[in-house]
Amino acid sequence: DTNGNVLIYSTYFGGNSEDGGFGIAVNSLGNAYVTGWTWSSDYPVTSGAFDTIFNGGQYDVFVTKLNSNGNGLIYSTFIGSGSDEYGIKINVDSFDNAYLSGQTNSSNYPVTSGAFDTSFNGFYDAIVTKLNASGSGLIYSTYLGGSGYEAGYGIAIDNSSNVNQNSKVFTVVNNGCC
Repeated sequence: DTNGNVLIYSTYFGGNSEDGGFGIAVNSLGNAYVTGWTWSSDYPVTSGAFDTIFNGGQYDVFVTKLNSNGNGLIYSTFIGSGSDEYGIKINVDSFDNAYLSGQTNSSNYPVTSGAFDTSFNGFYDAIVTKLNASGSGLIYSTYLGGSGYEAGYGIAIDNSSNVNQNSKVFTVVNNGCC
C-alpha cells in the first residue's frame, strides 16, 4: 500500500553465478525496472531483447522489466562487450524508455553512432544508455569520462526526457582510485 504497510510482492531472479541489482525504478503502471551486473550466462533474458547472449568478461549490465505483479518478465536483456560493465542506477520516462548509468572498462561497450562520446577514455568510464520501451534496442548509448576512474552513480531525466547531467543526482566520480 502507499503507507508501506503491506508487501505487494517479493521475488528472486538471476542466474547460476553472481548477480547484483543496484538500481530500481517504477513506471506509472507499477512495472519495476532493475539494473545491475551479472556473471551468469544463464541470466533470464527474453526473446526479442536487445542482447540475449552473455558477452563474457567478468560482468555484463542487465536491465530487467518486471510486470506490476512481480510474477513475469516484460523484457530482460544483457548490455555488454566482453569486459566488465556495471549498471548502477536506472530511471524511466513517461514513454517507458529506460535510462541507465553505470561504468565499464571496455573499449567496445555498445555505443551508438553520433553519441556524445563514442571512444573509451581509459581505466573505467561512466556510461549512459537509453533503452527503448520494448527493451529491443538502444536509442542512444555513450561513454563519459577521462583517463581515470569514472562511474555514473545516478541519473535524472526532465519532463522532456532529457538526461539531466547538471543535477547532483547524476554524478561522475574521477578520483584516481584503484
